[in-house]
Amino acid sequence: MSAPRLTFAILSPLLLLLSSLPAQAIDLETLATALAERGAGSTAYRQTRHLGVLDEPLHSSGRLIFEPPDRLIQEQREPEPQRLMLAGERLVVEADGRRREIDLADSPRGAALAASLRGVLNGRFDALEEDYELDLDERHDGGWRLTLLPRDRGLAKRIRRIEIIGSLDGDHAAAERLTMEFANGDRSVMHMQPAARDTP
Repeated sequence: MSAPRLTFAILSPLLLLLSSLPAQAIDLETLATALAERGAGSTAYRQTRHLGVLDEPLHSSGRLIFEPPDRLIQEQREPEPQRLMLAGERLVVEADGRRREIDLADSPRGAALAASLRGVLNGRFDALEEDYELDLDERHDGGWRLTLLPRDRGLAKRIRRIEIIGSLDGDHAAAERLTMEFANGDRSVMHMQPAARDTP
């Protein structure tokens, strides 16, 4: 084999690999801005919870509605209607014709879910970094994976890790799957369809 053909044979796999890589790796600042660009919107979700006290996982589905900066509504439709609303540091639960208010300070799991969901949906990574170490990876399909590891020892006794996987389309990003792993072995996985942005 001649030298030029040998060189091409060696370099062509490398050139193919390089051509498949993104032009610029995504960073936390870029992702935060892209998430914040979505603004208010809603998305359908499917949630599966694996609890150690149960033999079978719990499945639910419905719709998430986000109203910046911190209002998040979870309208569960299956298996039974239920409405949860996060506003500030309060969680309002409406089910079976009854209404209950919970202070997030009294619910570490609720506070963790609120912080991770709202922090991602509004691109407020600065708020997340107060409680979590953030690790961002770019996926081969152009999407992203954000892993949150508790900084506080007390929080780490309840939450092992939170992982958010999403997509990036131009200047806009969307969260598609949120997984919460708890220290006691319980796990919650929420799948979300790309959120529909509100139009004026």
